[in-house]
Amino acid sequence: MGLVRGAVVPEQKPPEVCAADLVRQLDDPDGEVRRAAALGLGGVGLGGVDLGGVGRAEVVAELLDRVEAEPEAAVRDAMLTTLAAHDTAPVAAALAAHLASDDARLRTAAAEALATMPVSVPAIIPRLLADPDHDVRLMTVMVLADLPHPGSRIWLATMIRDDPHPNVVASAIDALLPSFAPEHRELLERAVRRFPDDPFLRFTVEMALR
Repeated sequence: MGLVRGAVVPEQKPPEVCAADLVRQLDDPDGEVRRAAALGLGGVGLGGVDLGGVGRAEVVAELLDRVEAEPEAAVRDAMLTTLAAHDTAPVAAALAAHLASDDARLRTAAAEALATMPVSVPAIIPRLLADPDHDVRLMTVMVLADLPHPGSRIWLATMIRDDPHPNVVASAIDALLPSFAPEHRELLERAVRRFPDDPFLRFTVEMALR
């Protein structure tokens, strides 16, 4: 039987992706398959991705467990993109733990993800500012530099005023630079007085004041 002229062909809806299948694909040896699965899990519970017995909490837990061990940067970035979209306190706390990682790429990737989480990250900033490891505080500067939150500039100014490590202070000055106003001059001059023997900090302040 031939096609009937003018007949309406019913639209075929693509099958829903199953979250359980995507989780299994996170173990695929092909990095591109893992990357696509990590990004696909961002739609769990939002339509287009069927839960398939796996809830959002389970998806988050799976991704958090795999971030540190994932060998390919593109896949890890995809995992962090999906995790950051959740923007919840448990995710923020788990990602913040990576700011102390020995893996520089993981530290940076975690900081970049945290900088996109303005809902949950502000609550952990005071703890990060008080972290005894100055490297963690340096990574916190990176978070605050891009965090879209009105308190970010205040926290950076606090670091310039109070942090005991000159590298952290210099980094905070650099991050605050786009928002400098005349009232910040005394803050910067005081920073130089706190570390009179640090030429890099003095240079940073001189450049900022110009």
